[in-house]
Amino acid sequence: MFFLVMQFLWKYIDDLIGKGLELSILLELLFYVSATLIPLALPLAVLFSSIMTYGNLAEHNELTALKASGMSLMKVMRPMFFFVLLLSLGAFYFTNYMLPIANYKWRAIIYDITETKPTFGITPGVFYKDIDGYHIKVDKKNDNTGELEGVLIYENGEQTVAKTIKSKNGQMLRSDDNRYMFLKLTSGVMYEKLAPTVIQKDKYPFQKTFFEEAIIKFDLSSFEMEESDEDMFKREFEMMNFIQLSEAIDSISTRYEKEDDDFSRVVINQMVTLNNSFEIDSTLDSTSQAMVPDMEPIDTIIRLDSLHESEITQDLTAAQSEIRGTKDMLFGNQRMVEAHRTNLDQYKTTWHQKFTLPIAVLVLFFIGAPLGAIIKKGGLGTPLVFATLFFLLYYILTIMGENMVASGFITPWKGMWMSTIILSPLGAFLTYKAANDSALFDLDVYKKYFRKLLRKD
Repeated sequence: MFFLVMQFLWKYIDDLIGKGLELSILLELLFYVSATLIPLALPLAVLFSSIMTYGNLAEHNELTALKASGMSLMKVMRPMFFFVLLLSLGAFYFTNYMLPIANYKWRAIIYDITETKPTFGITPGVFYKDIDGYHIKVDKKNDNTGELEGVLIYENGEQTVAKTIKSKNGQMLRSDDNRYMFLKLTSGVMYEKLAPTVIQKDKYPFQKTFFEEAIIKFDLSSFEMEESDEDMFKREFEMMNFIQLSEAIDSISTRYEKEDDDFSRVVINQMVTLNNSFEIDSTLDSTSQAMVPDMEPIDTIIRLDSLHESEITQDLTAAQSEIRGTKDMLFGNQRMVEAHRTNLDQYKTTWHQKFTLPIAVLVLFFIGAPLGAIIKKGGLGTPLVFATLFFLLYYILTIMGENMVASGFITPWKGMWMSTIILSPLGAFLTYKAANDSALFDLDVYKKYFRKLLRKD
């Protein structure tokens, strides 16, 4: 969990630094982020602890003693299996009810932080650029009194093209409600490059003004952090339980099917058959009318050979424009269908993820427990290596499945259950080998086997 949280912090470090955030806000953010990382950390924890537990039992010959007393490996694994089963049920409850809340909570906090500008703090010798339209630099600053020395301000205003202000001294003052910041300047000069007039559009007049005292007002309302309306995040597919996802999938599918039917009807109604050798009866039977809905019976067919050359050119130009318009419409509909499919697949993917985590916990337990009994090593050494390798295999298969679903290569249920389908036979194989005391990772067994092969040759 520590490494996963640190990975999150490195990702959002630029959004967190320099915001003047309170410690309580950061702790709240880390709390909700830690909750969202549990689906990634829990399978690894189960795999690692299973390997370590049964590796310790096998390393200290306790597993051998249990088997010698007549207990099978499955009977030895039974208490731990019931514990992991309860853990998987808790994981389902967590992903279905707690994880959606944690998702929109931490996203709301990150949104608030990223939308918050840094506090008004000017560092001597460095241009301050966080106020729109202003670049401010001072030589010296007194944090207690707010007095400034050697003030240089570059301003891009609406009425002027550019403005430069130099002042010997200045002072920062706040309004009573902390909504405005006043920068009081004394003994300075202002250089303005005015916008050209309509008559003298090729001339850029220049103006220089000396002042004894000047006051610049800044609005600080955008500098304050405000809590966002969390309802704006609730409609995301990651912030729903499986019941809400099921309802959303049904409504989205119905809406998309209706849009596809409406589009098909529009395309059929716009189709026109144009052929010199085409002949049609003035009356259409029911089958023809069903194939071409909402069309009037055709009484007359206008042939190209009956038209003048100018009329033919005009009609062909109109037909080309109609074809281009239909092509653009079909292309736009294709893009819309792809967007609809991607959106629907996201909801279906999240729905399946509610169930893949609990099943993955059970599958990784049946990989870790027999694997620990086979390697007969406990502690943090060998178990950590094997746990990392098998977890990487599980993680790579999971990410691969999600990417294949996102690209439309496979359906959501295949992509989300791909890692479970592939790893389940591996867990059954390791359990079978451990129950039969197979020396699967004993190098001496393989050496003896190859020696026998060489002797036969």
